[in-house]
This record gives sequence, structure tokens and C-alpha cells, in this order.
Amino acid sequence: MGFALAGCSAAPAPGIPTGLTVAVIQQRGDIAPGRVQLRVDNGSDETVTIAAATLAAPALASPAAWDARRTETLAPGRILDLPVALPALRCGSGDGAARVTLETTIGGISGTSEVDADDPLGILDRLSATQCDRDDLAAVAEVAATAASSRGDGTADLTISITPTGGDGAPIELEALRGTPLLHFAEGEDAVLDTTVSPGDAPSTLTVTVTPRRCDPHAIAEDKVGTLFDLVSRVDGREVVVSLPRPQAVADDLLAFTAAACGLTPAA
Repeated sequence: MGFALAGCSAAPAPGIPTGLTVAVIQQRGDIAPGRVQLRVDNGSDETVTIAAATLAAPALASPAAWDARRTETLAPGRILDLPVALPALRCGSGDGAARVTLETTIGGISGTSEVDADDPLGILDRLSATQCDRDDLAAVAEVAATAASSRGDGTADLTISITPTGGDGAPIELEALRGTPLLHFAEGEDAVLDTTVSPGDAPSTLTVTVTPRRCDPHAIAEDKVGTLFDLVSRVDGREVVVSLPRPQAVADDLLAFTAAACGLTPAA
């Protein structure tokens, strides 16, 4: 454990006090923007000021830093969540614990130290496994929602674009889309795709019809994952479920459609 002390001081480096722990968590609102939270729990009897925090883990292609706009002071017994945007993920998390580098001031002395980060729900392993699934799909085709347009009757067409890679891998089966807490499909909870895609196929599109699941204004205003549909596929005989990628413009169009279809805003 090394420290970069501020100024010239004969005082010993502060280290991280016993009882201060860091855990990796992911809240519902973290999924769409692609981030996690570093939950710092100050179970010590010392006040800790945090100036910077960086997460390193085998599942991450590069370290992920907390975007600190100011220092945060954590009194004894307090808990603080530091949002960290995820870098590119690695398929296969490998061995080794997640580590967090903290720049802190404790008792008037500043220093840098590393601590193990707990991951009680296996979030980093799950993200890495999902990246493996994305890599397997991407080896055959890019699949994404690329447009959403209202029909004017309380439903909207969601366009799914399929762009094969042109390689020589095995085909994949696009089985279905699953509904979200905000939207489902005119045909039911799932939209059946029933489409086989090979790497050498020509680009194509599919269209599914979506409709609001709920219309309370709070659900729309506070939406976190309502425009993230799960894409269910089969790759090499195993089921693969990933969030269907969509640009922010499509998410915005889906939210605007929902508000209009629910009568909360004028129809476009």
C-alpha cells in the first residue's frame, strides 16, 4: 500500500481506517447509462474526505474513475455512493479481486491507498458474462432498435435492424423480444421474432408493434429501463438474453410516444 502525501510531513500515512469498506452495486437507474456505484461505508470512527476513486477489475478493459466534481466527506457511520461510468467490458472476468484506489484525507493527512471491493451480488461477473453473450451475437450480426414511429392508434412500430458481419460463423436464432416495465407488445408480453441470421446474409429489418403497459405520469417521468427490451436469441444451442441496443433518439421517441398514447401530451 503506497501513499502520495500532500506537502512535506513527517506524519505517518493515514491508510484506510479499519471499518471503511467499498462495495460494487448497480441500481436500476445505472443500467441504461452503463455504470455502477462504488458504495463506501464508513464503519470507522474517523471522518474521511474522498477526492478521487478508481475501480479496477478483471472484467473491465481499463480502470473506471468516479467523475468527482467535488470532494465528498464521509462522517463515521455514513454511507456514500460514487457513480462510475463503465469502460469497455471483457468477456471472461479472469482471476483477481476488484480493487478500488482512493485518494483521501483523514485527520488532516492526504494519501492514496487501495482496498478490495466487495461484489456481493456478482455484478462484475454478470456484466462480463453478458459481454460474452454480446460478443457471440456480434460475431454473426449487429442487432439494434433503430427507429420508433407512432401509428396514431395507441401503438407504435419499433424497427429492428439486422446487419450481418459477412463472416463464416454459425447462424443464430432471434427468438423474441420481451416487454419492459413501461411497454409491451400488441401481440402480448413477448414479440415473436422467429428469425434465423447467418453472417453472410444481407442486411434486413424486422418490425414489432409496441403499446404502453402503464400510463401513470410518474412511471414515464422516472423511467429507467422502460425502453430497454430484452432480446432473446439462441447461439450454439444455448439461450442468450441481452438488452436490445438502441440510440438515445429511439429511447426519446418511445417515451414521447408513450406520453402521447396515454393522453399526457398532444399526439404528434
